[in-house]
Amino acid sequence: MHVSAAIRSILCSTALGLAARTAAAQGTPPRTGRAATDTTHLPPIGVSATRSNLARDRVPGATALVQGAGITRGHATLGLDESLGLVPGVYVANRYNFSLDQRISIRGFGARSAFAVRGITVLMDGIPQTLPDGQGQLTNIELGATDRIEVLRGPSSSLFGNAAGGVISIWTDPVPPRRAASEVRVDAGAPADGLDRGYAKWLSRTRLPVGNGVVQATASRLAYTGQRPHGSADLRKLDLHLALPLGVGWTIRALFAAADNPRADNPGAITLAEFKANPDTVEPVYTATAAGKAVRQLQGGVTLQRDFAGGGTASITTFGLGRDLRNPQTFAYIDLNRTAFGVRALATRPVTLAGVPQTLTAGIDAQWQRDDRANFANQAGQAAPPTSLDQLEQVSTVGPFLRSVLSLGPRTSLTGGVRYDRTRFAVQDRLVGGGNPDDSGHRLMDALSGTGGLTVQVSDAATLYATVGTSFQTPTTTELANRPDTAGGFNAELSPQTATIYEVGARGNLGMRWAYSLALYQVAVRGELVAFEVTSSPGRQFYRNSGRSRHRGLEAGVHGPIAPGTSLTLNWTQSDFRYTSYLSDGRDLAGRRLPGVPAAWIDALLHTAPAAARGGWLDAELRHASAYPVDDTLDLQTAPWTTLDLRAGWNGAVRGTTVRPYIGVSNLFDRRYVSSVVINAARGRYFEPAPGRTFAIGMSILVGS
Repeated sequence: MHVSAAIRSILCSTALGLAARTAAAQGTPPRTGRAATDTTHLPPIGVSATRSNLARDRVPGATALVQGAGITRGHATLGLDESLGLVPGVYVANRYNFSLDQRISIRGFGARSAFAVRGITVLMDGIPQTLPDGQGQLTNIELGATDRIEVLRGPSSSLFGNAAGGVISIWTDPVPPRRAASEVRVDAGAPADGLDRGYAKWLSRTRLPVGNGVVQATASRLAYTGQRPHGSADLRKLDLHLALPLGVGWTIRALFAAADNPRADNPGAITLAEFKANPDTVEPVYTATAAGKAVRQLQGGVTLQRDFAGGGTASITTFGLGRDLRNPQTFAYIDLNRTAFGVRALATRPVTLAGVPQTLTAGIDAQWQRDDRANFANQAGQAAPPTSLDQLEQVSTVGPFLRSVLSLGPRTSLTGGVRYDRTRFAVQDRLVGGGNPDDSGHRLMDALSGTGGLTVQVSDAATLYATVGTSFQTPTTTELANRPDTAGGFNAELSPQTATIYEVGARGNLGMRWAYSLALYQVAVRGELVAFEVTSSPGRQFYRNSGRSRHRGLEAGVHGPIAPGTSLTLNWTQSDFRYTSYLSDGRDLAGRRLPGVPAAWIDALLHTAPAAARGGWLDAELRHASAYPVDDTLDLQTAPWTTLDLRAGWNGAVRGTTVRPYIGVSNLFDRRYVSSVVINAARGRYFEPAPGRTFAIGMSILVGS
């Protein structure tokens, strides 16, 4: 579908829907919900990502929050790079390729991801989007309906177990309206060189009061033509959220999410010579094999929570998903049917032991995963004989944990936590006979994780903290199944990655006006999981364990007013990720930088909404990333880049209806740069280019209260 046609279709349907809704609307100014901020620094509220809603001044670690306008203002909400750019320590590399998702890295964890999310725990309304084997999916998440995003940086396995090099907790928390309230939003964008490429997105959201609670339904569709040939995508989502008090102290929350993505083409990566000559280059094999994916996914979850009168809470969450993937690749046609389900239970209570007040949290997580995987030959985008892989993969994991926060005084607290995780991988090889041996088997991976931290609130405006903790990360079923020898079963040589982190930091306010945060850390990683390709199987990612590596970093952020109605948010990250002991193909790589993450990146946002503008606002966002290597063994690296984005809009009311139009331009100076890379790619195909100057326009209309 061409973007221009999609825009016309969306605008027509939007106009008809708005006409009906506006006719039914009353002529009173709407209530737009809670006030939204665009700061990435947490206000004095509880941090749910700690699993005990711990007050921020007692969290011994680096935390951040993006909420309200920081997610939606002037953004089409196509990906997390729009909203997490202002969080230090988080690097979101946009591939502009919906068949692979964005490459999200927190302090280097997740950087190796060839597709989807690796090494980072992702939650949606408390429901895990990260599977038992550590794979994270973003298929069901509609950022346009998101209320806030919490980020917990640093290894967090004592809280979440496997693949918790950081935590991204996304919340849809609609405010109960006085009466039915609806929002319709349209966004569209296209590069400066024509309307034949770009995107158009439509979103409709309705909130209904249910007793003292609320139910919210969100439907959206994205038509994406791609910024490169063979990069189109068609993404359709439907989300239902329920939050309902059941009585004194009792609350139930429910989530149902459906996604139908019938098309997501993969244009692949290109060589440096192709990037310099024509960034729109697509290797012919990607079009000849119709490389990409089609996905259908259903997910649901229910949380029942009890808040005790004397303090503390108890909750139980059940959840499950079904995912059907058709994935033509350049090397094979992959047919994957996945089911997963789980249960989480925890209780938090304030107690006094040996005269010391503390808050105890105890819980257990259990999850199961079943992958029915078959690989066929790819004949012009269709599955064809012969079958190269046919196996059933199952993962089960259980993880009990205990956490205590001791109050050593009115301004000092000590936090300790421990968790044991037992993960079992099993594979049943169904392609046996005719020279194919039975590669069935199982692998058991377990780990004991711990953390300890101290926080000291030295004044009302400053909190210091220090923490030490451990984490682990198993290979995923995909990583285990992708054996370099092309045999079935699981790779017996691939082991979990483990890490120990040491961190100190400070946060607070300068003059009670400027919020600041500062974190300094070092992570010792053992057996880092490294992706690589081989020439004989182009486009296919394999994995191996390195020896040891070291992640060091400094993260700093400030936010505050610089004039009436004008604020500045500035975040700076400096990182040094290196192998300390790694022999690869007989070569000693000790001292070399890990590929995929820049040594420094900066994000600065200037926001102005002066009273004289009567609802008008302007954002100017400057982003910079330094060069970084693309391969373990080569000196080849990306070039540094700097971009400037401008967005302007108006928040106002027309006859009782809230109207929020905006226009924007990204990459204002039309810089040519690489936004992401394929690490350790074969045949020099490392580079995934970013689009040039791109214009955007959008409109949000809210009816009701």
